[in-house]
Amino acid sequence: LFCGISAAGACWVALQIASRVEGATIVFVVCDRGDRYLSTGVFPA
Repeated sequence: LFCGISAAGACWVALQIASRVEGATIVFVVCDRGDRYLSTGVFPA
């Protein structure tokens, strides 16, 4: 996913919950875009 820091955090938490809860449907919202962070060094070249 090309997303920002907040969405990446939400994704990580959703994956953690999904690994612990069997048979559940886990949903998370991509709440920011990755292009805002291109100049911060978060994404390696």
